[in-house]
Amino acid sequence: MKITKLTTYSVHANQFRNFNYVRVDTDEGIHGVGELFCVGADKCVLDMVEYVSEWVIGQNALDRERIQKRILNYSRFPGGSVLCTVASAIDLALWDIAGKAAGLPVYQLLGAVRDKVPVYCHSYGKDAEESLEALYPKMEKYGYFATKILVPELGYHPNGRAEKAIADMFEGMRNKLGDDFEIGIDMATKIYEPIQAKRCIQAIEPYRPLFAEEAIRPENVENWMEVAADKKVPIATGEQIFTLWDYDRLLRCHAVDILQPDILLAGGITGMSKIAAMAEASFRTVSPHNPLSSLANCINVHFCMSTYNVSYLENDPREEGLDKDMFTSVLHVKDGFITPNDEPGWGMDLNYEFMETMEPIVWSRVNLSKPTAYTLSGAPHIM
Repeated sequence: MKITKLTTYSVHANQFRNFNYVRVDTDEGIHGVGELFCVGADKCVLDMVEYVSEWVIGQNALDRERIQKRILNYSRFPGGSVLCTVASAIDLALWDIAGKAAGLPVYQLLGAVRDKVPVYCHSYGKDAEESLEALYPKMEKYGYFATKILVPELGYHPNGRAEKAIADMFEGMRNKLGDDFEIGIDMATKIYEPIQAKRCIQAIEPYRPLFAEEAIRPENVENWMEVAADKKVPIATGEQIFTLWDYDRLLRCHAVDILQPDILLAGGITGMSKIAAMAEASFRTVSPHNPLSSLANCINVHFCMSTYNVSYLENDPREEGLDKDMFTSVLHVKDGFITPNDEPGWGMDLNYEFMETMEPIVWSRVNLSKPTAYTLSGAPHIM
């Protein structure tokens, strides 16, 4: 079964960013779809798919490892986020093809280790009151029993205000939700100084956080070691760390407790499975980063269904609105868990006709609270 064509799609739905996809066609009429991470340079990512296509077209669609190595190695220099998300998305499309060829859902092709996947949602607000207002409707409708919050003050001076804000946020959330509800925080790699990251983490120790994600910038592993020393809060990575070599260093240095790579960056199923195996040998858990579209959500569910040391999957509701309309089906959260369907491959496809109506945008974080954007034709985009 030879690969005959790679096609990319970029659409703007109901987030501040585009969703980007790859479709891989074969000479047997079977196609698969994968999703690209929004690394910020969407056009570069789409162009990179075209660039690597000469290394992919003509290959056996079932030779996933071989194809991924061709993409990563033929480029000569170590791949950054643009090349790695392309390799990941193509790998995911090939897993979709393999499932369809076998007549099995991908998670059954891999072998299931659980019947359903526990998920956590987002509850983002400027303080505990706003965060709870965002959370309660999701708890009532979907049964979430875990969430992740943000604290806007982190990473900005004066540092004392950030430390107070993060403590106040957790105190307010914990007092209302009780001891059994899980609360994590995305610190969003906005802190550069290890001592400041440690002070913020120490401020929330009394409230038993589920994790502190991206407490410090990813460039310096030694800084991660310093932050992790003597801490009583689980330290988690995020999407900015995505290679096997980075995770190998973090694990060997005992600098992380929860690995949160994004499957759209970390090599697809092929790469993520290796990272999860490394984590299992170190008695660490995996909690995949998963903020993008319903397709990425579905892909992550298949991975989590077949990976023993997964704890939670990040999952904000994707069952309504444009996210739903862009696909042939969506998965549903019930009682804080999610399950795949039993259709072959991912069990869903892109709604190609609908996506033609969704023009992608060009955006930049000029204003962090409200990015400015315009369409590819140059017209202003109203957020």
